[in-house]
Amino acid sequence: MKRLSSRVSVALVFLFTSGICAPLVLEAWQSRPPRNGLSNQALLNGPNPAPVVYKSDKQTREADNQLELRLDVQRLYALSTELKDEVDRTKSDTVLSMSVLKRTQDIEKLAKQIRERAKR
Repeated sequence: MKRLSSRVSVALVFLFTSGICAPLVLEAWQSRPPRNGLSNQALLNGPNPAPVVYKSDKQTREADNQLELRLDVQRLYALSTELKDEVDRTKSDTVLSMSVLKRTQDIEKLAKQIRERAKR
């Protein structure tokens, strides 16, 4: 009988200590800092998780894109106006100069950039 009571007392002590220590251990485990500066979710997503894009970041990028688009369109207008003036100054029976060809290539390149930016 004495042995039975010692086994029961050991079991009760074990249950009592595990009941007190378990919440403390769980709380300490949950509040620990993430490993290598990564959160647990980032560790689950793999080595290169997709970047988190917040709505404000997306709006900022769209506003920047819109501003760059407007500036490029103004630049395109200025280049095309300069090209028109230069062509108007040349005689109609002469061959166009290399500077005119260079300007047309610059205008084409800028127009392609504007088209690609407008697709985004």
